[in-house]
Amino acid sequence: MKNKISKILISMGLLIIIGSLTLITYSKYVDKKALTSFEEKIENNEVITKVNPGDEIGIIEIESVNLKNVIVESTDNKYLRYHVTHFEESAMPGEEGNFALAGHSSTYYTNQVFNEVHKVKVGDKIKIKTVNDEFTYTITETRVVESDEIDVLNQDMSKKEITLVTCTNGGKQRFIVKGEIK
Repeated sequence: MKNKISKILISMGLLIIIGSLTLITYSKYVDKKALTSFEEKIENNEVITKVNPGDEIGIIEIESVNLKNVIVESTDNKYLRYHVTHFEESAMPGEEGNFALAGHSSTYYTNQVFNEVHKVKVGDKIKIKTVNDEFTYTITETRVVESDEIDVLNQDMSKKEITLVTCTNGGKQRFIVKGEIK
């Protein structure tokens, strides 16, 4: 009887591990496919006239933490689970205001696009590539805030800012990265 229970528990453990690895691999595949698709749009000088939720709007690169991912319009969870996402109410790349992005970190069922963001330092560069242009933001601040502190998304039309938002370990707070085009 003990032998049978042991085999069942081992089998269940293996299924959980295989399932988790499959989900992680799939999410990385989805993000890589979107990144490749957007890089082709840049190479082909495609013109984007209208942006809809789920559309790729750019590529974010932070060399200091080896991050390169596509940015997708809308923070709806169906996009957020695989990509860096753009808060629709915020500025677009290079515009006056606050270009605000969200991405998951430290989760086991999604693509952890911002898993290393907590390692950035003031002065590091964030590059944003669109089909038309490239913008470089310099990181000016990093901090941890409570999950209900949404003032980090406020628009200051006298600056060209970027804000990255991700969860801290445990998801109870948010890690914030702020930067500016100077």
